[in-house]
This record gives sequence, C-alpha cells and structure tokens, in this order.
Amino acid sequence: MGEKFYFPKLDAIRGAACFYILIHNFIYGLYSLDLVPEFVKLIFAAGQEAVIVFFILSGFLVRISIFRHPELSFRKYLIKRFRRIYFPLIISMLLSVLILAGKGTLLQRLSGVDIIGNFLLLQDFGSVKPGTWFYPFLGNLPLWSLSYEWWFYIMYYPLIHWVINPTQRIYYILLFSAVSYGIYVGFPNQISLICSYFIVGWVGVEMANLFLKDRKFTFTNMRPILISLLVMAFISAIPLLGESEFKAGHYPFLMFRHFFAAFLLLSGGLYWYGHKLIYFNQILGGFSIFAPISYGIYVFSYPILVQWGLNANFPKNWAFYGLNFLILIGLAYLTERKWQPAINRWIK
Repeated sequence: MGEKFYFPKLDAIRGAACFYILIHNFIYGLYSLDLVPEFVKLIFAAGQEAVIVFFILSGFLVRISIFRHPELSFRKYLIKRFRRIYFPLIISMLLSVLILAGKGTLLQRLSGVDIIGNFLLLQDFGSVKPGTWFYPFLGNLPLWSLSYEWWFYIMYYPLIHWVINPTQRIYYILLFSAVSYGIYVGFPNQISLICSYFIVGWVGVEMANLFLKDRKFTFTNMRPILISLLVMAFISAIPLLGESEFKAGHYPFLMFRHFFAAFLLLSGGLYWYGHKLIYFNQILGGFSIFAPISYGIYVFSYPILVQWGLNANFPKNWAFYGLNFLILIGLAYLTERKWQPAINRWIK
C-alpha cells in the first residue's frame, strides 16, 4: 500500500457541493409553490455546476486511490466502483417506487426501457439534451450524472496505467472529448455526449498527478489543464453561432455552460489557493460534515424532498420540510455508514 493522504478541504468542498445541490433540488420543486424569493432561486440555480465539481473531485480521488493501491487489478477496481455506485442507486430507485406507489402514480410513470437504461447507467436529463436514450428513473433528475461518473470510472483505470507519454496525455483526452462532441453535434447520441465530458473528469486525474509530483498547484503547472478546459469551452460554443435564442438550461448553451464553469471554478480555486485559501474554513469548513454521506444525500434528495415532500398530500410548511430533511440525512447516514460497509464485505 502506498502513502496515505487525507484532504479535509476536499471533504469541505464535496460537502458544500452536496448541500448546494440539495437546496437546488428543493427549490426546483418549490417553483410552483411560490414560497421562495426570486433572488434565492437565482443563487441556487447552478446545481449542474456543482455536479461538475463532483466530476473533478472524483477524478482526483480515484487517481490518489490507485496511487495508494498500485497492486489493485482492473477487476477489483471495477468491483469497488460497482459497489459504490450501484448500492445507493438501487436504494434510491426503490425509494422512488415506494413513494410513487403510495401516491398511486407508479404504473403511469414506470417504464421498462428506462429501468434497463438506468441499470446500464446510460440515463440522462433528456428534456434538455437531444440524443439521450433513457430518462432518470421515475423522474429522479439528479441520477443523470451517475452515467457520466460510471463511464468515467471505466475509462480512468486503463488510461492511468497504459497510456504512454503522461506529459501529453491531457491533450489526447482533449482531442478525444472534442471529437466526441463534434460527433454528438452532428449525430446526437448518449455515448458521444458522455465521452465529450470526459475531459472534465480527467482534469481531476491530472491535478492528482501534479499533487503527487509537485505537492502544490500553480498557474504554471496547471496551465495544460486550464488550456484544455478553455479550448473545450470554445469548441462547445461553436454550435451557439447558429442559434437565434439561447436557453441557459438547454443544448447547446448548457454544454458550453458546463465546460466554461469547469474552467472558471478551477481558475478561481487556483487563485484562492495562491492566496493560502484565506477564510476557507470559515466559509466552507463546516460543510465537511456532509462529505461522508454526500452520495446518499445526492441520490435521495429528489425522492424525499420533492417526490414525497412536495408532491404528496401533506401540509406544505417549513416544519414538514424540516422533517423531510432529517429523514433524508438519516437515510443517507444508514446507507453510507452502516449498510454500505456490509455490502463491501459481501461483494468482493
């Protein structure tokens, strides 16, 4: 086993991104109830940008994990990823089934095709992107990102181990993502769309490589990463030239938004890092409490807060919403901290 690492600030960032997405999903469900001021909706409108943070963090942490366990085979790596992704996902799917069955709308909403697509992890937010094949299970919208995470995991291992010339590797990934996006624009399809986003997850891998090599980040050693994201943002902006109207949450502006957000987030984070992350603990430190259960919160938040809490025949008041929040935290804790270790011991 290699050197051990602990990154408390990454826990804080992951927890903050998780909490932000939780509030985003809740407010998304509150739109029709007119209980939230417009400026609050605007503040929490960037839920998908917070998912981009997860993509980058995942790439970083996977690379560190592989460094610490150089003996890890591809088979064992896949089993670890499978357990991590699928167990909370299945709990989330069962949760949506129970909620919609209780409301009497399950049979109208259930789709065998989407069940298969979600188990294959090929679902996406189809209403805003052309060429998607399957919708998130029973409308649990946050599940769109799991397909990207899973296929990124599949591609990480061989690229980390087998691609030659690591110093130029990020440019190979940039070319791969750019060509994939070009194919997607010409022939919209789910596989090309997932592959076009691979550069976002891969920059996390490259940042881990920089950390392992230099133990620090600078604008100099981060230049290839920032250039790659900026180039991808420009490429994703090309389809905008033929558009007469932009919709921030729809193709093609949505893709440009994601790639440019990745560039801005890393650039801003690097600037803050260069200033010794001043006031980091005061601003984000408290969110680290959510990090150990962040995935559970992510996949359970929409069913509990929106499908059950907002769309069921219950009183619409803040006391009830607070109860839902406690139920969400409790289920995420049980799943991640109690049941997941048992699953890990069972599936090896």
